[in-house]
Amino acid sequence: MRKEENKAKPFLKWAGGKTQLLREIADKLSYNKQDSFTYIEPFVGSGAVLFWIINNYPNIKHAVINDVNTDLTNCYKTLNPQANFKI
Repeated sequence: MRKEENKAKPFLKWAGGKTQLLREIADKLSYNKQDSFTYIEPFVGSGAVLFWIINNYPNIKHAVINDVNTDLTNCYKTLNPQANFKI
């Protein structure tokens, strides 16, 4: 299995998605790849930034995600209740 196949990635298309902004978001982050930190995402949507963070920062301690759409947050809870993020 190729390494690329093991990467987490968004499973939804979402209006207002941040996929196109990942480069700009990455430029603004003040963390190094070795840093251990908690990531907080107030508007997770399809999770583009969340999954990018998970794939690029291996020492992330926790991820806290939120969205006003309860169907969406229930989807994340259902997909992986053991994931290392809090909804």
